[in-house]
Amino acid sequence: GLSGLHAGAVHGGVHMRVLLLAAVAALAAAVPPKTVERMDLAKYMGTWYEVAVLPNAPQDGCVDTVVHYRPRAEGGFDLLNTCYKKSKFKPYHGTAKPSEPGSTTKFYARFFLFFGSDYWVLDLDPEYRWAVVGNAGRDRLWVISRTPALEPAVYDAAVARAKAQGYPVEKLARTVHTGRALPADPWAD
Repeated sequence: GLSGLHAGAVHGGVHMRVLLLAAVAALAAAVPPKTVERMDLAKYMGTWYEVAVLPNAPQDGCVDTVVHYRPRAEGGFDLLNTCYKKSKFKPYHGTAKPSEPGSTTKFYARFFLFFGSDYWVLDLDPEYRWAVVGNAGRDRLWVISRTPALEPAVYDAAVARAKAQGYPVEKLARTVHTGRALPADPWAD
């Protein structure tokens, strides 16, 4: 009778909700993440500390992760990611070139011959004290800062904005900084 009808309606309602959530998730994935409108590349250059990262194979086991940027004459910038793995200093050199003509917020960064990723500036402090960088596929995300740590409220707000763009922020790993001094010239080989 009626109870069977009610159970079917409840089951159908749950089923519709699941389908709706799946459709919303698919739509979010189809829409690329939004970057900041523009940025002053000269202000962005210099040294940044990694505060948090979506775990990725090249950075497994890294502590004291710092990234250094310097402008390239032909546009874009050089990247130097440094970290310590088992107390060994590990420098990773790369280049970032605009992925769209004239873009100052969307780059393609290449490390080695075979490894590359989008480098999109998703969020940026007006004073260039911190930034959130990710990729179009939403499986790369970094929170970086001019200092080894961010105030909790600033960090939480930046992470919430990344989550709103569909990044799996629950997987973010906080980067360990031991207080180890940076090399005097990180670009020296």
